[in-house]
Amino acid sequence: MPKWIAIGRKRESFEERLVEREQRAAFRELLRKALVQGAGLSVLALLAALYFQLKELYIICLALASFLLPPVLHYSLRLYLEEQRKRGIERLVPDVLLQASVFPSGTPMTRIVKYLGEASYGELSQEFRKAHTELLLGSSVEEALGGMAKRVGSQSLSRALNLLVQGYNSGADMSQTFKEAAEDLLETQSILRERVSSLVVEKYTLLLAGGVIVPLVLALISGIVSGLNFDALTGLDLGLDARSRKELLNAALLGNQGYIAEYALIASLFIANQENNLRKAVLYALFLLPLSLAVYNLA
Repeated sequence: MPKWIAIGRKRESFEERLVEREQRAAFRELLRKALVQGAGLSVLALLAALYFQLKELYIICLALASFLLPPVLHYSLRLYLEEQRKRGIERLVPDVLLQASVFPSGTPMTRIVKYLGEASYGELSQEFRKAHTELLLGSSVEEALGGMAKRVGSQSLSRALNLLVQGYNSGADMSQTFKEAAEDLLETQSILRERVSSLVVEKYTLLLAGGVIVPLVLALISGIVSGLNFDALTGLDLGLDARSRKELLNAALLGNQGYIAEYALIASLFIANQENNLRKAVLYALFLLPLSLAVYNLA
């Protein structure tokens, strides 16, 4: 694989540095707003917890979760939008390769990139327009397409751009290679779609189990055990005394909530790992933890 794919461009123009600074400033402003929203939500949650006279542990957990909720939601939304954008671009990569295969050998790369930028490929055409602008400003083909691969962060797009660079550097007829690569990508995308479809049922089963079924079953069992009358056993000197039995029951109830929280975290990690995106584990945990604990305490 060419060096530019791994390291990107070595030099950046003034415009690129300016855009990067603006993005950093926008990120800092977004983080500041999220933290302010988290602080306000945490105060409201704290007041509500004090009003309903919840236990100290619940108050602390609720306040902390409320503070972290807005930043995590902002991050998750940005992550989701970026993933959707990347997937939309990846779906169009085979079309780009097929389009590139019709150009005769020796066609200038600026012409190919310009044509792809003017085509109806949505976000991908926008990236090609940026690359074409960089070519007009004096960047090399490796730098322009390498920057494009770096911005999108897609392996399939990087592979396609790598083939374009190889064809440009060699001057050979790469039309057949482009067609074969497009067919391989279409087959790979078909396999991935089938895999995603097969994992959907497993994903929602785990979400339903972690958020509703497991805490509901534990709550029902705990309610039955708590309602049993063991006073008759006290006169027979069987089992524990009333005080020890109450302490054991309280410990078991607390252990149930610990188990529910652990199950929710493990389910979140497992689902995120199945989707090859561990960063989503935070989003799933943020959804499962409060839902499962709420179901357990309300059942």
